[in-house]
Amino acid sequence: MNAIGRWPITVHRPTGNVMGYNSYAWTNTDDKHYSYILILSCRNGYWKAAFDFVRETIMQLKNFPAWNSRARFLVVVRRCVSNDIRKGLKIIVEYLWRFKAFNVIFLYPSTHTTVEIYTWFPRYLPSTRCGLLLDVVHLDTWVREYDTGFFLRNITLYTDRIPRDLHGCILRASAIKFRPYIIWHGNETIRGGLDVQVLRIISEKLNASLLFRVPSGNERKGQHLPNGTWTGLKAELIYDKADIVIGCFLLNYYDYIEFDNTNIYHTDGFTWVVARATPYPRWLSMGRVFTPSSWLLLLMAVFLMGFIMKYLAKSKYFYSYNKWDTMKCILTTWATFLGAGVPEMPRTDTLRILLLSWMVYSLATNTVFQAFFTSYEVDPGLHHQLDTVEELLQASIIYAISPALKCFFTDDMLKRLTPLILCEPISCLEKVATVYNTALFMGRVPLGYHREGFLKKKNRHEVHPFREDSFQLHAVMMMQKGSPLLKLVNEIITRIVEAGLSDYWLRAIIEETRMKAGILELESLKDSYIELNVSHLQGAFIFLFIGIGLSVMAFLSELSFGKLSLKCR
Repeated sequence: MNAIGRWPITVHRPTGNVMGYNSYAWTNTDDKHYSYILILSCRNGYWKAAFDFVRETIMQLKNFPAWNSRARFLVVVRRCVSNDIRKGLKIIVEYLWRFKAFNVIFLYPSTHTTVEIYTWFPRYLPSTRCGLLLDVVHLDTWVREYDTGFFLRNITLYTDRIPRDLHGCILRASAIKFRPYIIWHGNETIRGGLDVQVLRIISEKLNASLLFRVPSGNERKGQHLPNGTWTGLKAELIYDKADIVIGCFLLNYYDYIEFDNTNIYHTDGFTWVVARATPYPRWLSMGRVFTPSSWLLLLMAVFLMGFIMKYLAKSKYFYSYNKWDTMKCILTTWATFLGAGVPEMPRTDTLRILLLSWMVYSLATNTVFQAFFTSYEVDPGLHHQLDTVEELLQASIIYAISPALKCFFTDDMLKRLTPLILCEPISCLEKVATVYNTALFMGRVPLGYHREGFLKKKNRHEVHPFREDSFQLHAVMMMQKGSPLLKLVNEIITRIVEAGLSDYWLRAIIEETRMKAGILELESLKDSYIELNVSHLQGAFIFLFIGIGLSVMAFLSELSFGKLSLKCR
């Protein structure tokens, strides 16, 4: 058979010791067996020996990397009491079903010339009703005739055992509060969310009754504890309290080993979220138009132009009839630069040409200054914003990540994230919106959903996600290992994703939230404008008061100096 059919056949016999299940000992999960043949024999006609053989065999086969509960099982039963055949086969089916082996055919030689063929059909009559095993079904009979044989019914032995119509049977689902994927109405009923919407379509296409369950405890998605127990949603699958769990489970190797992951229905980018940089004070608007070096060059240009004008006024080659001393030349260039009137108009062509060129330069500078000054008064802008991982690692900051995301970081990266705290994304997001020295690593979709609510709270500042994603992760639902419904669920999810429905539902959920928060509004046909008030012009008023104060001090000093001069005379 091995040479003719090119089948890789492995012969296995139980050692007598029942091995414990250890999925982490697997080395290659891609090599799968697709068929098993179990040969059972009863001792003295009793079924106990056959039951023990099945138990030991399945427990040992389950530890092999090639174990596949969805394979075809052919069970040959020999030398057992014929009047208990259905009862004995039912017990074997119940045991195989505990390991999710459902595509099973039984061969029982009733006589020397006939072989009875039995099977069972999960999820529908006559074998089961909504997962409850009723009885095995007689499928066909093989009759030996001379050197050959034939089937009486000649029907297909291995068919699609899982129906697409569950006839209203309950599909158990466990979920937790995790917006926008799972949205609860109060604390009792589920209102919606992306995962809920996808799962409702699945149950509708399978004609199943969807029943939600909320696990107890504080663990959200669950973990495997050192004592061997499970918590959270994962415990619902391990202890057979749910057929499927939802909550935006991120695709990873450890969950792939213990559970069956559905096809990907959503992909999200993950990045760092920090506090929005603080805005510049409005009173700095005038000084921020130019850099300090530019201001210094402008001031030097005023004095330089004044000295050039003084030189031209006193030079014998460009002699002017005006009495232009050094102070008058500097005040003239300063007044022209500010767009004010000059103390005295120049009389010579030389000074006129020089002053005209200075006026053109001053006009251009004033135009640039007024444009930027008005812009800064309306929007002062922000200080330098952290926007890269390199800047983040150099800053003195507290890092926060979700426990579910810790496995996606390398050990070297975790050492650099010091100090590091583990917390749920929503609670950490509130801390980022309150404290400036905190950075949170989270997905863009939950951030876009929750950040609008934080904007309406008091004593909260805006948050800023980095423009580039650190990486992207895929979301899946999880089912029990070997679940017979996985193939049907994957087909429905694939059609939903290909139609773009998951992205459409997610955008609708986020836009609805933004509209309720008053962030997303209809576009107006009017031109937007800003009315400048005293708060916008505080910088101008500050410089005005400084100038008035200096002029008053100069005036008082001049009066005092004049009085002292009179007394001295």
